Amino acid sequence: MLAASIAVLVGCAEAGPENGGSDTIHSGSHLGAGGAQVVAVPAHWAWGDAERLGTLIGSADVVFTGTVVALEGQRPVLSQPGGGGSEASTPRWANIPVSQFEVRVESAISGNLTPGSAVTVEQIGGVETRPDGTQVRLMLHRDQPLQLGEKYLFFGSFQEDGSIVAPPFGRMKVGPDGRLVAEASWEHLGALAELSRGNLGDAERKISATAGD
Repeated sequence: MLAASIAVLVGCAEAGPENGGSDTIHSGSHLGAGGAQVVAVPAHWAWGDAERLGTLIGSADVVFTGTVVALEGQRPVLSQPGGGGSEASTPRWANIPVSQFEVRVESAISGNLTPGSAVTVEQIGGVETRPDGTQVRLMLHRDQPLQLGEKYLFFGSFQEDGSIVAPPFGRMKVGPDGRLVAEASWEHLGALAELSRGNLGDAERKISATAGD
């Protein structure tokens, strides 16, 4: 399940963008809405599949649009996944939580999903409580939390329990006018830049045509 995915993202061996399309993001913290502290956990993202639309589609089990309708809850994951150095940058009191979102499927472009159905999309990150009782939000660098009420284009993969995960470069926001916007820091990747030049209808046609090749 997602624990296996975390090992790919956090605490992996070092490799730069020039080596297979991946980069390491360092830790940091800042104050979020309402003054709550947000801690960004370092992550190693293997984003090479997003350089081309065909490889991004091929790396996903499903491509669909969906609206985030609810936060179902969250579950804990071990605080040092992968064993490769995250201990030094993750607070010792913290488990890296996984947030579970209910997403209503609006269109199924590729893969086996039913429009109108609800799926669970999991994302590493969530709220943890310090020993002193204060709370802090943990997230992976360059992986902004899904926002309730927003519509996204997802390039997702199934987990063993049927839930879906998508990296930050595997989802794009769909604006009210149908325009697609990549998550911050990922808009330069080839597949996302290509889709950003059109609207959702254009993207659905491109994805359907590419998936059918």
